Amino acid sequence: MREHGTGKLSVICVVILFVFLGVAAWIENAGMPEYNADAIINRVEAEWQYDMISQMFPLWGYAGSELWKKDLPADAEVYLTEMPFYQYVEDELEMAGVMDNGNMLVQMNKTEEKEDYYVENKDDVIETPEYYEEMINENHHAVIFAQDSDFFTCGSGFVSEISAFWITEFIKADHKTVVYRQEQLNDYEFVMENFYTVDACTSAGPDVIRPAEFLTYDVKIDKTKPGPHILIYHTHSQEGFVDSVEGDRSTTIVGAGAKLSELLREEYGYEVYHHTGEYDKDTRDDAYAKSAPALEEILEQYPQIQVVIDLHRDGVAEGRHLVTEWEGKKVAQFMFFNGLSYVNNKGPIDYLPNPNLQGNLALSFQATVVANEYYPGLARRTYLNGYRYNMHYREKSMLIELGAQTNTVDEIMSACEPLAHILDMLFSGEENQE
Repeated sequence: MREHGTGKLSVICVVILFVFLGVAAWIENAGMPEYNADAIINRVEAEWQYDMISQMFPLWGYAGSELWKKDLPADAEVYLTEMPFYQYVEDELEMAGVMDNGNMLVQMNKTEEKEDYYVENKDDVIETPEYYEEMINENHHAVIFAQDSDFFTCGSGFVSEISAFWITEFIKADHKTVVYRQEQLNDYEFVMENFYTVDACTSAGPDVIRPAEFLTYDVKIDKTKPGPHILIYHTHSQEGFVDSVEGDRSTTIVGAGAKLSELLREEYGYEVYHHTGEYDKDTRDDAYAKSAPALEEILEQYPQIQVVIDLHRDGVAEGRHLVTEWEGKKVAQFMFFNGLSYVNNKGPIDYLPNPNLQGNLALSFQATVVANEYYPGLARRTYLNGYRYNMHYREKSMLIELGAQTNTVDEIMSACEPLAHILDMLFSGEENQE
């Protein structure tokens, strides 16, 4: 009975094959030169042979299907257009290819070795090869060596679906989850242990880190004055994430800046100037020197700007995934960053003075305290490095590292919501109370 059934199926397949061959011949004879009848005939023959083989020899059929996936003929487009069922199959294959490309993108990002260097604007300093090398070595962005394992979770990046509008459902924290005692926040040792990571090139003693004084600084923004009130820009505009789309700036740190700007405008009522100039397209090494004139021009044009934010993303070891959860949603962790204009082997850097250093430090300290109180685990310890990083233009200047290259774009955009809320609590002076 099994042999009889198989023979009958073969006869049916042969009959259907001849029907299709007749249709192909009709197409060619009916004056439709745009369709290649030979291509259709050849493909039909191959496909029906494959169907018959699959029925009688399933293992061979499976092997043939895998080969077909890898080597689709150039003339298959005509065939698939005429045969809707196989067009569906082709669409499925294309989707599989998209996923393969996405996985390849993840792997490329994972294997790419990046070193982030911060090189400062060197006013009136003679550039010698030795000096330049020294600047590079001392400015190496050593966050990947920071021992702050309590503030991140490990895991590999993954490709996520990207929304063009980054719509998220965000629930604001309405009370403090963590409450610090005043004596803790006044204690230098407690603060250094819990709030800061210090790069090996610099030092931060009690003469620099003055937490009791930092808490007295007025960091509010006066929104009654004409704007813009806040400037957001990107010294390193080319920084992307694990699933950033090449050529689409909305999926890079610039897109995160646009999202943060929109939230501060629409949700909290600040006038924000988002500057999208590019200063690191060819090299990152002199990005701070290149961005300085643009900053000076913007601040001269808009002297009413009260806060300057340089928004970055961090560069970390590929095994680190800077992510936490808020209300069941994955959000990227962020970190405030300060330059001290001081290196251990030379002392104060006289050619990079920052008269606003204490104001800069006070703002980042207050921001970290608020973040830890309302969104514990979201903010990493503030990183202290040796140079200035163009933070001397305003007392209320911030350099923020939002996530890292191992985060997804969705995690980054989701983190903009609590970050905007934290900034508003600082700038409005109206922290929510329990």
